[in-house]
Amino acid sequence: MEDLAELEQPNILDEPLHGIYIPSCLFLAGIAITTYLSGALQILLALPIFFAFVGYRAYAAYQRKISIRSDKWSSLELVDQTVVSKNTAIYRFNLKTSFETLDFDPGRHLMVKVPIDGGHEIRYYSPISPNFAKGYFDIMIKSYPEGQVSKYFASLKPGQLVDFKGPVGNFNYTTNSSKSLAIVAGGTGITPILQILNEIITTPEDVTKISLIYANDTENDILLKEELDEMAEKYPYFDVHYVLRTPPDNWSSSIGLITQDLMEGFLPDSSDDNRLLICGPEGMNSSVLAYAKNLGWKVTGEASKGDDQVFVF
Repeated sequence: MEDLAELEQPNILDEPLHGIYIPSCLFLAGIAITTYLSGALQILLALPIFFAFVGYRAYAAYQRKISIRSDKWSSLELVDQTVVSKNTAIYRFNLKTSFETLDFDPGRHLMVKVPIDGGHEIRYYSPISPNFAKGYFDIMIKSYPEGQVSKYFASLKPGQLVDFKGPVGNFNYTTNSSKSLAIVAGGTGITPILQILNEIITTPEDVTKISLIYANDTENDILLKEELDEMAEKYPYFDVHYVLRTPPDNWSSSIGLITQDLMEGFLPDSSDDNRLLICGPEGMNSSVLAYAKNLGWKVTGEASKGDDQVFVF
């Protein structure tokens, strides 16, 4: 997907501090010239105007400093939609300024509110764009036959607004806090996992070993496969293993559903130094939790706390 943010020339006044400093300096320069020409009385008359101006600019800078807040909804503009499979698309939204980044902790989500049948529906999506991406963020949404919210997004056109709030979620991660991460993901459950992968892989001092089992129905359903394969190729501590229920004839990886034997064969052991992360459909999550308990992981259930050894998104 073409990086629209890089195509637009940033407005330096969008940056909050520049939006105050530059106009204020110009204003003071004008006062100095006027005072020199007309006398000291002019500066006394101009000072109230100056302070009112600086106050207004400071308030405006504060208002646009953060595009998405946890305490109120923000309306943001859709700028692009890219289809990545027969039923999945990536939606790009502009932040309020071209200098801002959506710097969420890994594993956190966005709340999205959309109008449906005279009311509102709220869903949770994980940004898949890097934290350092300036001026925009991306979310990936899979369409379902009965999914009203996904149908609403599919109908959107560039320029339309959508309401966001966040971040939400309680997953905790710190650099090198675990020796290994064992991850089981299914379908669009890969999106919060991608955040964590990006966090680890872009932190040079983080040497956490990551083992991912990613399950889908068909090969076409494997989301972001090129990105995952590239990560596995370039990052020496990351391995990904794919599982398909209905594979093509030339499929060489695992076939069927996630099993206990599959987890035992491709994931690290249930050591106190390791964590297990699970994100997928409800049925998959329940099965994986049962297998994890049999394999010795400290399972507390699907209502996970931020530092749990086994965390379900």
